[in-house]
Amino acid sequence: MELNMLTVQYLTACESEKRLDKKTIKAYRIDLRQFTEYVIGQAASFDRETIKSYTAYMNQKFRPSTVKRKIASIRAFVTWLMEENLMEKNPFENLHLKVQKPTLLPRVIPFWVIRSILEEVHKRQKLNLDNMTVIRETAVIEMLFATGMRVSELSGLKTKNIDLKDGVIRILGKGSKERIAYIGNAEVLEALRKYAEACQPERNGTFFLNSRGKRLSEQSVRNIVRKYGELVDYPTRITPHMFRHSVATLLLEEDVDIRCIQHILGHSSILTTQIYTHVAETKQREIMEERHPRNGFSCC
Repeated sequence: MELNMLTVQYLTACESEKRLDKKTIKAYRIDLRQFTEYVIGQAASFDRETIKSYTAYMNQKFRPSTVKRKIASIRAFVTWLMEENLMEKNPFENLHLKVQKPTLLPRVIPFWVIRSILEEVHKRQKLNLDNMTVIRETAVIEMLFATGMRVSELSGLKTKNIDLKDGVIRILGKGSKERIAYIGNAEVLEALRKYAEACQPERNGTFFLNSRGKRLSEQSVRNIVRKYGELVDYPTRITPHMFRHSVATLLLEEDVDIRCIQHILGHSSILTTQIYTHVAETKQREIMEERHPRNGFSCC
């Protein structure tokens, strides 16, 4: 009997015999329809290998909780088939399925948006020369983009670990691992010097302080970044971590070695850094499709 007909019979049994909840039956119907479409589309048999390949397919599309639910729906269907002697062998027997999170590409900020944010914050600083809030905001955003540091690293950055003369920042990252960030841009260093002179943070204390002289919280950093994203009318909510992603991606697009980027970001494994290559590849595709000189003429 065809798989489509079997699922119809099963859903009827769920309603009339098992008297399952309507929402449960609706979920079963959706899950089994998707599974049936996959089996037919792959011209496959309803067996162990198909269930394994379908699980791998779902891992790329759905959240782990959704994948688990859909597997449970198929498993319940198989149990009914076995009870009705409509299937000879249970394909789930001794079958270990791996449910995993899909690989999500990091969200980055377009370079023009980053440039707009930096221009906006510097413009506000020029108009409000002695405004401590704007001076702090300028330093925070410049530091995020200059170093790609995590928001927790920025919030906990110690004054003693900052050498603004030589542009050297010692960052204490995850697992208390220390790394060095170098700042070679004069405008960035000037923004940090101006903040340091205005705020005068204690040498043994944190560098970034709030208006009350206490450590600038991670949430305050997030609020600063979100504020300027809104000021430049960028529709997507911007986070400090998006600056980190953007630094990595932009450096890759400038042909910086991935091992160097790994060190800059403080990743313990190169595998973590390699996810940015997928973002860079997307940019390469865009360039080849929109800017390759061959697109400028036709021979037909």
